[in-house]
Amino acid sequence: MTEDAGRTKSRFRMALEHVIREINHEVISPAIPDLTVEEILPLMVSVARSRAEYLHYAFKLAGDGKTNHPTEAEVLKLRQLREAYEEMKAASQELEHCVDRGYIDLADNPTAKKPAS
Repeated sequence: MTEDAGRTKSRFRMALEHVIREINHEVISPAIPDLTVEEILPLMVSVARSRAEYLHYAFKLAGDGKTNHPTEAEVLKLRQLREAYEEMKAASQELEHCVDRGYIDLADNPTAKKPAS
């Protein structure tokens, strides 16, 4: 690849990244306006609770290590708890990504509580 082709490719990528950022901001920001830490807390608590339920059930199934293997129904429930946890964790990570990329506008004072409406 020539130097000019490399620069063209680099400029294209920069322009594409700018367009992607603008589109995501335009679409996502109105759905979650002026985000505050207080608004994020329920999602973070939900992730922690999902993780706790998943791990608690896994320990319950493990018992003392001398019992039989989990039943098919128990494994299904464990899988469902894991999937719920993983989905909630993915949502919280996606929120962090959106904040990092500037897709979501933050409140002027994101640590302050919003007034009751």
